[in-house]
Amino acid sequence: MIDAPQADSFNETRRLVLTVRDVMHFAAKAETSFGIHGYKSQGALHALRLFFLLTTLASSPGLAEDPNNAAASPAVTVSMDHSTFIPSEITVAPGTTVTWVNVETMPHTVVDLNKAFRSKMLVKDATFSFTFTTAGDYNYLCSIHPNMKGKVIVKAGEG
Repeated sequence: MIDAPQADSFNETRRLVLTVRDVMHFAAKAETSFGIHGYKSQGALHALRLFFLLTTLASSPGLAEDPNNAAASPAVTVSMDHSTFIPSEITVAPGTTVTWVNVETMPHTVVDLNKAFRSKMLVKDATFSFTFTTAGDYNYLCSIHPNMKGKVIVKAGEG
């Protein structure tokens, strides 16, 4: 007479096939087989994501150490509140990035009258940025509220 193996003598194991697209995007396919070791594919996938993220962060220089960031372009913020650009006029140096932030529930846009830049519709807390590289005056408005106007003056030596 031959004894059949006990049900607990075999463990179901999973093999995880991992495809890495980039640091934060993985595709995993679990395959089931019989063996003596098992693990949960979601836990392994999480551990691998964490490993790759930490490895990438450890191997890349920090922003403060990056010599290219030492001369980063200046930044200015203009808010949109009560159907007004605040401040309505700014003077900046070439290379300055201006970011408009809509802080009210009413949607707005930022449109240069000479077509140098144009935002999409900005809902509450949405932002739009443009880097001014050429000196000159840039008059802009909200295309939804044409009486809402602003101006960026780009001058060498400003900022």
